[in-house]
Amino acid sequence: MRSALILSVLLAVVPAAAVAQAEDDQGPGARNTPEARLAIEAYGKCAAEKAPEEANRLLTMDFTSSGYSTGLRLLSQDVARRCARGAVPIGSAMRSASVLFSGAMAEALLEAETTPLNVRLVRSVGAESPSYSPTDAVAQCLARSLPDQVAMLFATVPASEAEAAATAPLLQAVPACARAAGIEAQVELSVPAVRAMTATAAYRLIASSGDANA
Repeated sequence: MRSALILSVLLAVVPAAAVAQAEDDQGPGARNTPEARLAIEAYGKCAAEKAPEEANRLLTMDFTSSGYSTGLRLLSQDVARRCARGAVPIGSAMRSASVLFSGAMAEALLEAETTPLNVRLVRSVGAESPSYSPTDAVAQCLARSLPDQVAMLFATVPASEAEAAATAPLLQAVPACARAAGIEAQVELSVPAVRAMTATAAYRLIASSGDANA
């Protein structure tokens, strides 16, 4: 039987200043509530708005490197005072996996351009963009193969019914993309993981395209 490669996003700590839905107050299940996802999304987008050049630098790096981890931590600390108050409800704490924080930043930078995202992805389909993990290769495949569906997903509110519906075509394509990437294990991705990983992969793909309007 094939082993399972499971990527469910269990919200680990990203910026300490942005902590939400503390388990002490609401229990372990509260970490993955719609409110927590919305807070993470707002924090990541604020970070991209306050420090777009650094966000771009990090999002085009090898995310498995120590430099990336250090840079992400320093960025989150740098923007904490400017972003946490607007993103995190008073008296709550935000726990996020770094992939969710990075995905939110990637979406914010992608949304900043006027050209529709699906058009930019189509323009970038032939670009050479490195992948840094098996699941990153799957995410790149999704961004290249389903540009319209990816754009529709990013237009939805996190943790909404619309997000779940928009993610369905991407989840259906995961096995084919895994086979294309040479992954023999079964790949199981949660909705937050698919959204965040595809956002970072799409951002790197467009950044690698050399299209000035991408």
